[in-house]
Amino acid sequence: MKFKKISTRMLAIIVPVLIASMVILSMISVVNSRNTIKNQIEGRMEAEMRAAEESVENELNAVTTMAEVIARSVAATYSYTSLTAYETMLGEIITGNDTVLGSGIWFEPYVFVKSQEYMGPYIYKNGSEIEVTYDYSNAEYDYFNQEYYLNAKNSTAPTITNPYYDETTGLVMSSCSAPILVDGEFIGCVTVDMELSSIQNMVNSIQVGKNGTGMLLDSNGVYMAGVDESLVSSATPITSDTNASLAAAGATVMANDTGETTYQDPTYGKMDLYYTTVPATGWKVIIRMPESEINQPIQQLFILLMIVTAVAIVLEILIVVVQIRGIAKGIGRVKNFAGQLADGDFSVDPIEVRTVDELGLMSTSLNEMYDSNRDVISGIAKYAIDIDESSTRLSVAAAELSEQFASIQKLMNSVNEDMMTTSAATEEVNASTEEVLSNVSLLAGEADESMQMSREIQERAAGIEKQSTESSESAIRMTEQFSTRLNQSIENAKVVESISELTDVISNIAEQINLLSLNASIEAARAGEAGRGFAVVATEIGSLAGSTSEAVGKIQDTIAQVQDAFNDLTGAASGLLDFVQNTVSPDYRLFVEVAGQYGGDAARFQEKSNNISEMSANIKHIMGEVTDAIQSIAEATQNTTDSSNQIMSSIEVVADHVDNISTMSGQQQEIAENLNTTVGRFKLTSDERPALEAKEED
Repeated sequence: MKFKKISTRMLAIIVPVLIASMVILSMISVVNSRNTIKNQIEGRMEAEMRAAEESVENELNAVTTMAEVIARSVAATYSYTSLTAYETMLGEIITGNDTVLGSGIWFEPYVFVKSQEYMGPYIYKNGSEIEVTYDYSNAEYDYFNQEYYLNAKNSTAPTITNPYYDETTGLVMSSCSAPILVDGEFIGCVTVDMELSSIQNMVNSIQVGKNGTGMLLDSNGVYMAGVDESLVSSATPITSDTNASLAAAGATVMANDTGETTYQDPTYGKMDLYYTTVPATGWKVIIRMPESEINQPIQQLFILLMIVTAVAIVLEILIVVVQIRGIAKGIGRVKNFAGQLADGDFSVDPIEVRTVDELGLMSTSLNEMYDSNRDVISGIAKYAIDIDESSTRLSVAAAELSEQFASIQKLMNSVNEDMMTTSAATEEVNASTEEVLSNVSLLAGEADESMQMSREIQERAAGIEKQSTESSESAIRMTEQFSTRLNQSIENAKVVESISELTDVISNIAEQINLLSLNASIEAARAGEAGRGFAVVATEIGSLAGSTSEAVGKIQDTIAQVQDAFNDLTGAASGLLDFVQNTVSPDYRLFVEVAGQYGGDAARFQEKSNNISEMSANIKHIMGEVTDAIQSIAEATQNTTDSSNQIMSSIEVVADHVDNISTMSGQQQEIAENLNTTVGRFKLTSDERPALEAKEED
């Protein structure tokens, strides 16, 4: 589509682009805001779930640590500790922990008491009292097939059973079982029963926004907290919920460790559900929140952006209309002024510049062009006749210069041929001299290398002689020292006999350490979490005491072996001493004499090489002076030849320029006449006549 006015065209282009830009910007803002708000909500959800997960893990870690400490203590002391001591220890441990309801020790058949298959004391809280019962140590209860016992038997670390609802107490409970291992062999387990009300209260107290709440599921998806109490007491799994949409979402939750899903709620509509898994138990911590609550800020932002966009578009259109009208007026003035200049009328007034923008700069440039072209045209009209006369005189002078340059060119060609002949002869002499100098340099290098080799041979001979002398003396000294030390070592070997006496003392100390480690294990178990590290140390000390007793017997066997080995070493050392005295020392003396003779031969060879080197250096110096002289002559000849060639080239170039000047002078005269004709078409002032007409009248 073609527009008659630039203002209409600019409005038709700018306004749609402006509207589209504002709409796109608003949509981008809404999308980015939605993503930002969603990321913030997801971050809040993750923080809440992480806090809930850490709280659950802290509660469970305290119980698992207690079970593990008790199990290690029992493993280290069961062979000599009575059941009464264990009952007292467990009672003291559970008294100080409100979460723990009871604890028991369950042994494998015939381990603690050789005549009893079932042995499992259980200590529990009865109000403020601590009770002990053996009601579960029988075939009727058969604790060997209970979940907690099987979990411990199939694991090397504490494990926690799935929670269950106790109808008598109205509490949700769970059991932690830790295996009792002795040298890797399973001999029973320790259980710690706990109630989960503190974990339930923590999950029930989760609040995100207005309607965001938390839930807790066990590893089978059974409700534990965050829902109606009837669902908890009836052990209802989330996948069997009456809300089919929530049941489907529950299936997704149980199939993954962490993530996000949705379901439809009858009260709040679509709900976003975020979940994670407690690693130690497989329990699911869930936070749910209505999606309408998440989208509410985004909807408000979208409405506000639409209002702002509409107001901005109206204001922008008004501003564009005002600016376009101002630009159109300025362009009109420039158009009229340029049309008058195109007709050759330079008598008009310059444009009045009112702005400093691109249009103002264009008007200023037109004014400058107007002033510049007016002065140029006036100058051309004034000097066109003078150019015509100068062209005629230039043509005559160019013809005379052309004749003179032709004569100079012939003489320079003759000089250049003579210099080329001299340069060729000098180069031949220089090449011969350089070949002689090269051979002399090779001879000098060979002489220097021979002299250096002789010096190195002499130095090596001296070094060999010195080292041989030192080695001979060192061998004699070592023989004397070795003989003395051998006699001393024979005396020192008698100390080994006294080590046997010390082994009995070490054995008695190991027995005392074993008794101390047992007592320390019992005290560490009473300390609970605080004594967990000390219980490990006490157990390791007991193991170390047993290992020490075994090591004492091995030390006594080793003493006998050391004595036999020392006797063999004494015999071998005596044979080595005889070899050094009667064989090695005479060979060293002979080697010193040969090294001295080798050094003398190297000195005489060095003297001959030095004489050859001095003679080569003198010849090389003389040939160097001859080469320098020939090189100077060759360079001078070459420079003269180059200068001659450059002069010839310059003469040829100048001769060509003279011919060109002669040709151009004739052309310049024709150009001057054409220039007068062209300038005569311009009108510089209102009463000025064209220059061509004035020339014709003269």
